[in-house]
Amino acid sequence: TPTDAPAVAETPNEVALPLVSGPLTRQTLTSTNIELDPAITTDADSLMICDYVYDGLVGLDAAGNPVPALALDWLVSDDQLDYVFYLRPDVTFHSGTVLNADIVLNNFNRWFDPENPLHGDATYATWEKLLKGFKGETLTDKTPKSTFDGIEKVNDLTVLIHLTRPEPNFLKILADPAFGLIDVDILAVEGARYGTAQGSAVGTGSYRLTVWNDAALVLGPSPEYWGDLPTQSLQFDLP
Repeated sequence: TPTDAPAVAETPNEVALPLVSGPLTRQTLTSTNIELDPAITTDADSLMICDYVYDGLVGLDAAGNPVPALALDWLVSDDQLDYVFYLRPDVTFHSGTVLNADIVLNNFNRWFDPENPLHGDATYATWEKLLKGFKGETLTDKTPKSTFDGIEKVNDLTVLIHLTRPEPNFLKILADPAFGLIDVDILAVEGARYGTAQGSAVGTGSYRLTVWNDAALVLGPSPEYWGDLPTQSLQFDLP
């Protein structure tokens, strides 16, 4: 329930949070292992929070239909193997980094290519589940295992994604919280600390991370947000 009172954690160890001004909504999480790198977490609480912090190219409306997010529009080839995405201009990450095609490529290449320097040793379970495989993997008939076949930069605000075979749900797949775009420059610096309480969680979403300690995690409205700005902060008390 929204309240105008400052946010103070009510926990057995009485750890207090920094004050948060303005309306606040609170809820208690059940997960004890929050991970805010959307590409590698499968924890439901973590993905719920990531959905506030990050945007993907595509969103879903209340009926589950694809709608523009970081991509304002897209075109699909007649054979359904090529998708052109036109990026929303003047979008900034919570860090101030401006969204462009290079950042989109760096995110997708990180997910797809195990040899990419940003890939690390995580399993990327959601990518594997929804897009079937990674770069270089083949089926027994030597055809590519992954539905995804690569991404190209057309210009600073346009990218072209290639598929190996038609995927009727590709746009809905891209709306999964796992495919929220992160500021890869920060990931490159922080490495395994990214998405943890010792690192950062930087997207383009309507909320930005403001507090993360042993008692709670707090998200505040992001002034950089490209859409309608939320009117209240969100506090997630940790178990």
